[in-house]
Amino acid sequence: MEITFESICAKLGFNPITNPPRYDLKGYEDDSKESPFAILDLEEIEFLCDYMSKHMN
Repeated sequence: MEITFESICAKLGFNPITNPPRYDLKGYEDDSKESPFAILDLEEIEFLCDYMSKHMN
């Protein structure tokens, strides 16, 4: 299966550029909540990082 930005958005359930997850941190990092990006495999994470670095302002 080819990795595309659209397939990553579908897997995540949101668009990380236009609708990134919001974290309510009050001065500390909450390690009890898993990152929504944890469901991505390494190739998808690398693709997403590369895509976002090219398409974000």
